[in-house]
Amino acid sequence: MAKKQPRKRNPVAHHLFINRGGVHEKSQSAKRQEDKRQLRKLVSKVSAGDPGADALAA
Repeated sequence: MAKKQPRKRNPVAHHLFINRGGVHEKSQSAKRQEDKRQLRKLVSKVSAGDPGADALAA
């Protein structure tokens, strides 16, 4: 029986998969949404007259 030759691979395409890993972070849209939620919470505290919220706004 003849030996099977190894399949030729595209080294450029293989390189793309090497850089795919990394730290799991929140997406930019998730960060923006979280900022909006925090801002709404702060505004509601300030408008309600919470004395501790004024220190956070400064």
